Amino acid sequence: MLEFDEKEHWHMKKEVNVAHVITTVAMVVSCFWFFSDLDKRIASNTTEIEHIKTQRTEDQRRIEKSLDSINKKLDRILEK
Repeated sequence: MLEFDEKEHWHMKKEVNVAHVITTVAMVVSCFWFFSDLDKRIASNTTEIEHIKTQRTEDQRRIEKSLDSINKKLDRILEK
């Protein structure tokens, strides 16, 4: 019965495993690297979105001008 009681109690070792330390450091470094790179990607996407919005506005104006020109030509043809 004495052996059973000894097995129920758990204990902690005071040793440090080098592999665990290296793994933990690698995970922390990779997290910092990922999140610092994330800011750069967000900034890049923001500028790209602004550029696309500007392009879309210019394309819309160009299409409106073309449609106005087409409408004028059709009006001239219909008047004849």
